[in-house]
Amino acid sequence: MVKSKESKVKNPYVKWFFVHVLNHKVLFTLNFIGIVALTYLRTIIPIQIGRITDSIILQDFSRSLIITMLILLGFYFLRNAVEYSTWMIGHQLGSKTEQSMRREFFENVQNKPLSFHDRIKTGDLQALATNDLRVVNTLIAHGSFYVYPFVQTIVTLIQIQTFNYWMALLTVPFLGLYVYFVLRYRKHLLPYSKDSLRKHADVTVALQESLNSVQVTKAFYAEDVEYRKFKKSVQAFRNNRLGEIRIQARFYPLLTLYAAIGVSLVFGVILIQYGLMTVGHLTAVLLLLIALIHPTTMIFWATRDMIRGFGASERLFSTISTGKVELLPVKKTDYSNIFKGSIEFQSVSFTYPNGNPKNPLVLNDLSFKIEPDQTVALVGPTGCGKTTLAKLLLRLYEPQSGVILLDGKPIQDYPLEMVRQQISLVEQDIYLFSQTIEENIKFGSPEASKEKVTEVTRLAHAHDFISNFDKGYDTIVGERGVTLSGGEKQRIAIARAFLTDPDILILDDSMSAIDSETEEKIGKAVKNILQDRTTLVITHRLHTIRTSDLILVMKDGEIVAQGEHEELLQSSQDYRKVFGMHLDDGKIAQEAN
Repeated sequence: MVKSKESKVKNPYVKWFFVHVLNHKVLFTLNFIGIVALTYLRTIIPIQIGRITDSIILQDFSRSLIITMLILLGFYFLRNAVEYSTWMIGHQLGSKTEQSMRREFFENVQNKPLSFHDRIKTGDLQALATNDLRVVNTLIAHGSFYVYPFVQTIVTLIQIQTFNYWMALLTVPFLGLYVYFVLRYRKHLLPYSKDSLRKHADVTVALQESLNSVQVTKAFYAEDVEYRKFKKSVQAFRNNRLGEIRIQARFYPLLTLYAAIGVSLVFGVILIQYGLMTVGHLTAVLLLLIALIHPTTMIFWATRDMIRGFGASERLFSTISTGKVELLPVKKTDYSNIFKGSIEFQSVSFTYPNGNPKNPLVLNDLSFKIEPDQTVALVGPTGCGKTTLAKLLLRLYEPQSGVILLDGKPIQDYPLEMVRQQISLVEQDIYLFSQTIEENIKFGSPEASKEKVTEVTRLAHAHDFISNFDKGYDTIVGERGVTLSGGEKQRIAIARAFLTDPDILILDDSMSAIDSETEEKIGKAVKNILQDRTTLVITHRLHTIRTSDLILVMKDGEIVAQGEHEELLQSSQDYRKVFGMHLDDGKIAQEAN
């Protein structure tokens, strides 16, 4: 009993696997009944043939012989029908289970925190969602055909014993060797079949990374480097597959079965000569053994499918059970105008969770306060923690210490969906989906009207260039928006943020790819939008910095100065360094005056 409990704890993925399979109880039950029926039919047909053989030899052509032959014919048709139905039911069960597993996997991965995605490779997730789940499907569809040869072996031994005790004793060693070689085959195949999933994932990762970096590869004339990297992963996959094939080539159960058939034939003839066995009985015994050939052949590939299938289940369950999941409601709630916009950081410290306890702090004991409806500029050198601060506001990460307050209340006390609905972030690295421009703009507000979309694109100065496309708002932008320039992508991202009408807006260097003239136009156009909402702008643009209500200067994860432009020019050397990148000392003095 204790051992059973330990096994359950040790292999929780097995329980997870059967939970998904048993969600389709009707199909599972029908599949089980089909296997039992198929096993029975495969053993009853040889017995009937044996009886017919004896009747023919004895020239007993009575009515019962005709009935037996008709029954045999019926059994043949029934066996084929049951085998076909069981095969189709197994595949249906596999497909439905794969579908439910894939749905759970996608929802789970989508709701994992950003720290999870920082640690795992996208190619690994792609391999899990495609190849591994397909392997699980194959396990379920074909797995039952791995079980029934063992059942049929036991039934065959019992049936042989009813014909002749000595014949049964003769076949016992062969059938014992048969089972031994099947289990030995599984043991030797196990490491190769399990490794094949990881090797396949490595190929997927190498391909995905190579395709994503094709622009950098071409720019550095590094195609040969990428080719060698991909070739190495393919070679490792090939070597593993060859090892698997070598094991499969030494498939001894089939040889053992052939030996059993040959020895049984010779021994059976001897028994017939001594009158201890009939020709019909020998025919039945040989046909029972021959009936094991087909299931034995199925064991050849079903063993690999089972090992891979449970290996894939283990990988899938391991990913699903790793880390926490952000629980978001299925039904979206409108939280418009919830926040007044007060933001306060109280002694907040943070470092990215990469498994290194000595990793330096990105934010160190950070404290500041932003009043409602303020436009605040966040400035500082690269790597000082500006973008990290924005991600903490969206709760993409949780700080190791300290408290973040929204309207005087800890941010964790608000529902996660409320925070992300009413705090909108426009990043410097814009991500656009391979959809139409309109669908990208409406990503956060899919119910928005066409008129509202047009309104926000005009405010973001995106309407004119969108209208110049042949298909206008229905233009497909390509993967990651490759058909658009940097400035066009940023304007679409700004329009997307405006459409959600957030209470707090974060612009993370969102106008870096926009020329000064367009920035000024957008700035004028959105001036009304920025009213009545708190805006945090991460920028090095002088115009934006000057016109902010408050400027926070960051350095090494800390706020080293805060105030207005003129005040900071006089009092903060760190601010002057940032500002001095654009102005010489004379102009700085002029700015201060």
